[in-house]
Amino acid sequence: MIRIYSLKGLLLAHNLAFLLLIVVTGVMGWVGVGLRQQAAEEAIRLNTLMTQVQEARGDVYRQMTEVFNHHFLAAPHAVTEYLGIGQRITRTFLRMDDTARSADERAAIEELKASYHQVRSRTDEIMANPSLAFRQNDQLAVFFTADLQMTWVSDYERVFNAADGLLEIAQTAEQMRVATLNRNTGIVLAIPIMLAAVLLLVSSLFLQRTFVRPIGQVLRGLAAFARGNLDHKVPELGSAELVTLERAVNQMASDLAASRAALIAAERQAAHGALVPVVAHNIRNPLASIRAAAQVLEGSDVPKDAVQGLRDIRATVDRLERWLTALLSYLNPLRLARTEARLSNVADQAIALLQPRLEAKGIRVRRVGWDLNATCFIDVHLMEQAVYGLLSNAVEASPQDGPILLALRQAESAVQLVIADRGTGMAFRPMPGDLNPGPTTKSYGSGLGIPFAFKICGLHEGMLEFAARDGGGTEVTITLPAHEPARSAA
Repeated sequence: MIRIYSLKGLLLAHNLAFLLLIVVTGVMGWVGVGLRQQAAEEAIRLNTLMTQVQEARGDVYRQMTEVFNHHFLAAPHAVTEYLGIGQRITRTFLRMDDTARSADERAAIEELKASYHQVRSRTDEIMANPSLAFRQNDQLAVFFTADLQMTWVSDYERVFNAADGLLEIAQTAEQMRVATLNRNTGIVLAIPIMLAAVLLLVSSLFLQRTFVRPIGQVLRGLAAFARGNLDHKVPELGSAELVTLERAVNQMASDLAASRAALIAAERQAAHGALVPVVAHNIRNPLASIRAAAQVLEGSDVPKDAVQGLRDIRATVDRLERWLTALLSYLNPLRLARTEARLSNVADQAIALLQPRLEAKGIRVRRVGWDLNATCFIDVHLMEQAVYGLLSNAVEASPQDGPILLALRQAESAVQLVIADRGTGMAFRPMPGDLNPGPTTKSYGSGLGIPFAFKICGLHEGMLEFAARDGGGTEVTITLPAHEPARSAA
C-alpha cells in the first residue's frame, strides 16, 4: 500500500519535532537546575546539621570540663559557665530539631538528647553541691577514681556516641544525595540526546522514502524517456507533491507516445497519400488501354478460346481498377455528410447489392432486432460502403448454404450492428490503422474493406470489433452513437 505524504506536512512535523526537542531539553534543563538546587539545599542542610552536632559535642565537652573544674578545682565561675553552656546546648538541640528532615535523623537527635539529659541530671546534682576539693583530699582521690571515672565518663561517652551516630547518618544521607544526583544527571542528559538521535534517524528515513528515492526514480524515468523508451513508467511513490510530479511525467510520456504514434501514422498516411495517386495515374492509363484493346478484340471475329481470355483480361483490369479506387478512398481525407438514418436501412441497402452473390451461394440472411426504432447521425453513403465490405467478407467466408446473422441492438446511448457468419473464422485480429489486415482466401477484392470500415467507424466516433463466434465463425460488431434529437421547448 502506498502511503502518500505531503512535503508541507513533513516540514511541519519536522519543525514540531524540533520544537518538542527544544521544549524537552528546556524541561530537562529546568529539572536539572531543580535537582542541583535541591542538592545544594540538602548539602547546606546536612552541613548545618553536622556543624550543629559538632557544636553540641563541643559544648558537652566544655560543660564536662566546668563540672570537673567545679568539683575538683573549686573554680568560682564554673557554675555560671556550666549553666550558660547548658542553655547553649538546649538552643543547639532546638536548631537541630528544625534542621532534621528524615526519621533517622530525628531518632538520632532524640537519642542524643536523651543521653545528654541523663548526664545532665547527674551533673546538676554535682553542680548544686559545694566543692570539697580542698577540705577532704583523701576522699577526693576515692571519689575521682570510683564515681567520676566509672559514671561520668561512661555517660558522656554515650553522648559522644550518639553524636557520632547522628554524624554518620548525615554522612550517609550526603553520599546517597550525591549518588542520586549523579544518576539523575545522567538521565537528564540522556533523554535529549536520545530524542535528537531518534529525530535524526526518523528524518533521514522519511527523506529517503519520500524525497531521495522518488527523485531518483523520476531521474531514471526521464533518462529512459530520453532514450526513446516511452513505455517506461515512473513508480508513484513519495510525498504528495512528488506523486503529482510522477503522474505528470507518466502522463507526459503517454502523451508523447500517442503523439509519436499519431505522427508516424500521419507521416505514413501522407506518404501513401502522395505516392498512391501517382502510382494510380501511371497504372490506370495502361490499364485503360489494355481494357479498350481487349474490348475491341472481343467484338471482332476471334476464336472462342481467345474470347474467354479477353474476358479474363477485362475482369482483371476491372479488379485492379476497383483496388485503386478503394485505395484512393482509404487514403484520401473524407468529409462526412451526416443525416439521421437507421442502421437497419443501411444494412438492407448493402444486402441488396450483394443479393446475386448471396443467391449464388444459397446463403440465408437472418435479421434480428429490425423493429428497433433507433437512429444514428451518419454519412449513409460511406457507412453503406463500410457495411458492404464487411458483409462481403462474411459472404466470402461463409460455406455453401451457410447462414449470416444480422442483429440490431441498443446499449445505453449507442446502437450496435452485429454481423455473424459460420465460416472458418479469422486467424488474426484486425487492428485500426493497419493497411494489411491479414491473410485472405479471396480470389478477388482490394483487401481494404476492413481498414476502410475502421476508418469510417472512427470518423463517426464509433468502434469496430472482431471476435470469434461460439460454434465457429466470426462476429463483427459496429458500435455508433445513437442520435438524440433536441427536445423542443414547451
